[in-house]
Amino acid sequence: MSNQALMCAVLKLQRLEQLSRRSSDKKQTIKRNTMFSMVGFLLMQGALLIPAQAASMAKTGQRVLMIEMTPALCNLQPSRARMRQCLEGYSLTVSGLDLGYGERCGRGSEPRLTPLQLKIVNRIMPDITVRSQAWQRYGVCSPLSASSYFRQIINHAGQLKLPNELNTGNSYTVSKSSFVRQMTRLNSGMTSSSIDLICQDGSRRQSILTDIHVCYEGNDFGSCTNVVDNCGKNFIISGGK
Repeated sequence: MSNQALMCAVLKLQRLEQLSRRSSDKKQTIKRNTMFSMVGFLLMQGALLIPAQAASMAKTGQRVLMIEMTPALCNLQPSRARMRQCLEGYSLTVSGLDLGYGERCGRGSEPRLTPLQLKIVNRIMPDITVRSQAWQRYGVCSPLSASSYFRQIINHAGQLKLPNELNTGNSYTVSKSSFVRQMTRLNSGMTSSSIDLICQDGSRRQSILTDIHVCYEGNDFGSCTNVVDNCGKNFIISGGK
């Protein structure tokens, strides 16, 4: 997942959504036309992340964006070998967004996204099973529609900046303190407590980074609770090579 590419993709999606709205049925009422043009403007400005109805119901408390180090997990867990992100060589993927409403609130319908939104979501969550699990585990518990839930993921992922070492395809041994400093330097408002780093032991008992959890308070960076933080002083970033 390249941050620059994702930001461009998000802006493209927002632009296409605006154009789509402009080409909608011209027989709609003036009131509806006004509403749609305002929504398009706010989307282009990045001010509207979810529909107004959903925003009024959405919590402003802690959220956790869960990012997976795809090469590491593909190597450590053979059951993932046939997943799309493993087959196509993704360096990073998103596994979900916990909005703080609880987990596993019952089986909901499968998430339905527009073709445009699905195209963007595929870049960070390419596996349909992962998307469905994220929605069933976290999204169904919230008052958001599937479209609004995945828009939250797109926006958080698109605004997050990550160290270059995560995208090169090479493997590195890094110190935890250095990695955290890079993250906080790249992302204004982020502190060391906004990040929870999760590792697994490799074949040589080396600590390998598998997950990064980024915590928010509303749309701003917050402090993580219930942290795992098991990577130790040094760990390996696996690039798959």
